[in-house]
Amino acid sequence: MRFSPAIVLLTFAACALAPQSTSSPLAPALAELAGRPQLAGGRIGVCVVDAADGVVLAELSAGNGFAPASNLKLISGAVALVALGPDYRFTTELAMHGELRDGVLHGDLLLRGRGDPTLGVGRGAVEATQRFVDALRQRGVQRVTGGVVGDDRWLGAEHLGHGWQWDYLDEDYAAPFGALCWNGNVQRVVVRAEGAKARVEGAAAALPGQVELVPAGGVTRVVARRELGGERIHITGTIAADAKPLTLAVTVPDPTRFAARELAAKLRAAGLAIGEPAASAVSDAGVPIAEWRSPPSAELLVPLLRDSDNLYAEQFHRVAARVATGAGDGAAASKHAVAVLQTLGVDGAGLVLADGSGLSRRNLVQPRQLARLLVAMERSPQRAAYWAALPVAGATGTLRSRFVGTAAAGRVRAKTGTIDRVACLSGYVPRANAAPIVFSIMLNDFVCSSAEAREAIDAFVLQLVAFADAQPVRR
Repeated sequence: MRFSPAIVLLTFAACALAPQSTSSPLAPALAELAGRPQLAGGRIGVCVVDAADGVVLAELSAGNGFAPASNLKLISGAVALVALGPDYRFTTELAMHGELRDGVLHGDLLLRGRGDPTLGVGRGAVEATQRFVDALRQRGVQRVTGGVVGDDRWLGAEHLGHGWQWDYLDEDYAAPFGALCWNGNVQRVVVRAEGAKARVEGAAAALPGQVELVPAGGVTRVVARRELGGERIHITGTIAADAKPLTLAVTVPDPTRFAARELAAKLRAAGLAIGEPAASAVSDAGVPIAEWRSPPSAELLVPLLRDSDNLYAEQFHRVAARVATGAGDGAAASKHAVAVLQTLGVDGAGLVLADGSGLSRRNLVQPRQLARLLVAMERSPQRAAYWAALPVAGATGTLRSRFVGTAAAGRVRAKTGTIDRVACLSGYVPRANAAPIVFSIMLNDFVCSSAEAREAIDAFVLQLVAFADAQPVRR
C-alpha cells in the first residue's frame, strides 16, 4: 500500500500550529518545571497544543533539537501506519532449491525474509514451523541433503543502528534487525542450581564454570555477556542453592544465520532429516512452497508503542521505506520518514533520524515536531489504531507504574522515552466532548537521577490534566 502525498497534504494542511497565547494559563506550570533545581544545567523542551484548533498553549525551546530516546517510536509508528496501512502483514517464504527425487531434496531450503519481527516468537514459532513442515510433507520431502539457508537481501546488509553503543549490543533491548528475524533475535540462557553445582543450559558457546553455587538463602546475581562481534557468551555471578532457575536473554551476532539454524533445528525435531547448507550464497532460484504471514500492522503497533519494543520499531522503520520506495537501508528509511511527516504537516527541518527506535544518540527531534505529529494523527484516518497502541497512564505498557492513583491514571495516553541523561514523555490528555490536549516534554543532559527527571515530567502532566478539566465544555 502506498500513501498519496497529494491527498494526505490536502487532508492535513490545517495541522500547522497557531501562535501561542500571550497570556497562557499554563505559564506558571511551565515556570515551575523550568525552575526545578534538580534539572539545573540540563535542557528542557516543551510544546503543549490544543488539538481542537492547533493553538499553542505553552512552549519552551520547542524548536530546538533533543535526543528523543523512545519518543522516536511515535514517528516510526505513525510513518508505518500512513505508509503501510493498518492491515499490512509481513511475509516470510520457504522455497526448495535443488532436485527432489524419491523423497530426498538434493539441495537446500531457502528461508526468505521480508522483515517480520514476529517470526519464531511464541505461538508464531509453532505455527510458522508447522506451516513449513506441512508444506514439505505435502511435497513428499523426507530428507534434505543440504540445509536451511537464510536470505536477508530484501532489507540489505545493515543489522545495527547508526550510532548504537558498543557496550549494550548484547542486551536484549538492542537486538540486531534485518529481513530475517527469529525469536526477537535473542537466545535464551537458563541458569539453575543443580545438586552441588550451577548448570547452564541453552548456550552452546557459553564458557563453563563461571557461575558459583552459594548456600541456600545466599545472593543470586547472574550476568550474561556476549563477546563483542562473536558468539561466545560469558555467564558470571552467583546462584543460591534454593534459587529458582534464571532465564537470561542475549542478542545474537548474526540474525540471518540464527534464523536459518533455528528453523533447521525445528524441522529436525518434527522428524525431517536436515543436513547442513552446501553453500551460504543465496539466489532467486528455487520453488516457493510456503508463506508465513504476520498479524496485521495495527496489532503489531501495540508492542512497538505500548511496550516500546526496539526491534519492532526498527523493522517498521525500514520495511515502510522498502515497500514505498524499493530501498530499506537506514538512509532510505530516514528520507522516507521525513517525506511522510511532511505530508502530515510536520516540518522536517532540523530533524535527524539515525535509527527507528531511539537507541541512537545521533537522533534529534523537536518538541514542536512531535506535537504537530500528534495533532495530525488525532485527525488522521489511522487515529484509532495509533491511539489504541499508546501506553495508558497507571495501566499499561511503559506507563503501568506511573501516575497510579492520580487524575491522569487510566486517562493520559503517552509514549515514554528513556536513555542515559534523557527523559521524554509525549502524548494526549483527553477531554470530555473536545479534542485532547497534546503535549511533548523532552529533558536532556540533566545530572539528577532518571527517577527525579520523570517526577518533574509527571508533575507537569498532572497540571495539564487539571488545566484540561478546568476548561469549559466545547461542542
